[in-house]
Amino acid sequence: MDFKNYIIKHFARFKVVHTIPGRIRLKVSNASKIPKEAREYDRYVIQGIRILDGIEHVEFNYLTGSVLINYDTTKVYEDKVIKWINKVLEIVLQDIKLIQEYGETNASYVVGTLEQKLREIVNTI
Repeated sequence: MDFKNYIIKHFARFKVVHTIPGRIRLKVSNASKIPKEAREYDRYVIQGIRILDGIEHVEFNYLTGSVLINYDTTKVYEDKVIKWINKVLEIVLQDIKLIQEYGETNASYVVGTLEQKLREIVNTI
């Protein structure tokens, strides 16, 4: 299994462990087992999550296996953030072949394609 597929499959299994208005902490199963070489791809997930208006900060912590998301409560609410994360993962998993085929040789094409799809659906969440 290549690194991109590995990180996507592991990030796809998350649960909300703590929330306060404006902040959500997710627990990502087996995050500490993701190889260091694969961790560079988290930026693509972060980029996709940040497309939702109101997301201010997304931070992975591989030691604790968590993701911290800060958001503006005047623009977005917790349930919408969670729905959006699921939608981002759904789109990425639908396009896993695109990622596998072009991710190493033409990352900008892959990112642009995924970003376009996400921007087209962001307002439907």
